[in-house]
Amino acid sequence: MEATDHLKASLVAAIALANTFGSATRQGRPAVPPDSAAVEAVLRLTTNRVGAVDVTEYADGGKTLYAALTSLPDVDRAVELVNGLLRDTKAAPQLTRHEGEPWHLHFGSNWLAEFATAAAMLLGSDDVNRLRGCEATRCDDLFLDSTRNRTQRFCSTACQNRTKVAAHRARGA
Repeated sequence: MEATDHLKASLVAAIALANTFGSATRQGRPAVPPDSAAVEAVLRLTTNRVGAVDVTEYADGGKTLYAALTSLPDVDRAVELVNGLLRDTKAAPQLTRHEGEPWHLHFGSNWLAEFATAAAMLLGSDDVNRLRGCEATRCDDLFLDSTRNRTQRFCSTACQNRTKVAAHRARGA
């Protein structure tokens, strides 16, 4: 999927929002209930202009994105869920720009519409298999494998290190 930097950022943010509302465990710990700071951090992946954040506005969409993305490799189920989110958010493409910046494409009147569109573009591309679930125990996060050879197994170095230390301890026991 060849995409603009903005679209890539929207996809990364969509996955982060899905993890924020859908993961039961994150990096070896029980997930904490999302607050406005967590949602703001997700939005900052795509913009520096974040206003007041109401967590409840993002909860259903984040859970739907997580359900869709974790249903893979059942692409039909994932598409059904994302299409529903696209309809609910009335996603419609529109070129916008901010003062001093180039034109870029937004996909609706709110962030959920943009994140749903980014997820839809991934589902309709040859790169859908780049979306993976973290292989570490006690981590339910999703991530986008950006390695050239498509071999990334963990969502973070923390999960990778935790897994390697556990394997090392198991060999020594």
